[in-house]
Amino acid sequence: MDETAGRRVARLSSLSVTGTIGILLRAKKEGYPVSLQQAIERMLTRGIRLSATVITFALEQAGESG
Repeated sequence: MDETAGRRVARLSSLSVTGTIGILLRAKKEGYPVSLQQAIERMLTRGIRLSATVITFALEQAGESG
């Protein structure tokens, strides 16, 4: 399903929308051994576009920044 269309349908159906980064952050906070840095690098090499702002936010939230 097209992501844009899927998000639109979810919102119209009053469903909450969580992206990949949100799911990874939740997993990390729940104690799963997730490296956000590695996951983000894999996403970028596979052509998934993420803004620098999203990357910085995710790494900070995961405690993996600088």
